[in-house]
Amino acid sequence: MKRYWLALALLALPLLSFGQAWSLDDCVDYAIAHNPEILHRQLRHETQKEVAAEAGSRRVPVIQAGLQETLHSGNMLLMYSVDERMTLSLTSVAASLEMPLLTGGSIPNNKNAELYTLKASAEEIAVAGINLRIRVAAAYLQLLHCMSLEQIAREQIDLCNAQIRNVTKLVEQGRRTNADLAESKSALSSAEYQYTSAAGNTLLARVQLANLIGLDDESGLEIEELRDDVEETEMVPLLPLLDDIENHPSVLSAKYNLTSAEYRAKAAKGVQYPQLSLFANYNNYIYMPFGYRDFHLGDQLAHNGWGAVGLRLSVPILNMSNKKQVSRAALAVNDAAVSLDASRKEIDKLLREAWYQALTAKARYASSAKAEAAALTSYESQQKLYDAGRSSTYDLDQSRLKWSMACEETVRSKYEYLLRNKILGYYSSYSQK
Repeated sequence: MKRYWLALALLALPLLSFGQAWSLDDCVDYAIAHNPEILHRQLRHETQKEVAAEAGSRRVPVIQAGLQETLHSGNMLLMYSVDERMTLSLTSVAASLEMPLLTGGSIPNNKNAELYTLKASAEEIAVAGINLRIRVAAAYLQLLHCMSLEQIAREQIDLCNAQIRNVTKLVEQGRRTNADLAESKSALSSAEYQYTSAAGNTLLARVQLANLIGLDDESGLEIEELRDDVEETEMVPLLPLLDDIENHPSVLSAKYNLTSAEYRAKAAKGVQYPQLSLFANYNNYIYMPFGYRDFHLGDQLAHNGWGAVGLRLSVPILNMSNKKQVSRAALAVNDAAVSLDASRKEIDKLLREAWYQALTAKARYASSAKAEAAALTSYESQQKLYDAGRSSTYDLDQSRLKWSMACEETVRSKYEYLLRNKILGYYSSYSQK
């Protein structure tokens, strides 16, 4: 039932692009359901299931049956009589059984190797899911960042227009010159350019997010603003994540691959030991001479059949190929061990980088918020001085630009912090599963 509702939810996700805004979770869920890399890894996992099942069934006896029909013509001995020239049809039937008894541990070791490879493929799906969540979160927050910068640029245009109206009145009153009006119009042109650039960046970010989550059309993609507040959002603690690195999917995948390589090495050594198997077979044949009426099918089946049961022992004495397989298997174990160590170090580096980047972004946000408030106060004071005729248009415009830059820095540090904390949150969610 849960799968049923999940399927309905995934089918309903495309309707969001034509209705309500998409949340970050909506984008992540839709991307995971449609991402080619995730689907490819899931198919590889299903294939590995079949491989593991096949490895587990190699102890089961192999039973085969065959039928052969042959047409003979010429002289032949028939039922201990003299040679006669005739044409007959010969039907041969056979059945055989082969079952391994002793294989030097190759079968159970190969089975275990495939089972651990299956576990590794499941963890690789989880790794791909983490990476996709991070990429979607980055694209989502980048779009929110661009939308915020576009809003700031829009507000700057409104301020410039208001300034032009104010300067026009002051010129009419003789308190300002036409040069001041021209400079205000120049500032408006610059603000409009900044808005055009910001709007273009927003459109590009929307296209990138739509492509990443698998939408064909970005025109209907509207997203929600995050309700997370930087000051109220606590950072994900670093030490529990570092202590739980061994449970991260990429590390688990490397562990399982190492264990699988160790079992493959044991299986490779197994072929150097004697191999014992049980075999059994049965054969029978029926011939039908053309033109002969004295033909007894029952007698032939009763007298022409024969069978055998036995044991087959194979003792390896000299086989250079087997030695090379053992050597390659040992190298594969060493390589898997190196990969495991590299995976641990890579996850440790990613976690530390994300945590310190989040810490720096949060501190930068606090500083930029103070700088933004100070810049706003300075701009308001400069506006009063300008209205009183005690400041130039250039000074007022520079004050406005400093305020705008402070707003942009606040927005940038805000989404930088939220992104890094989201990354830590995704890692934390998998470490606690």
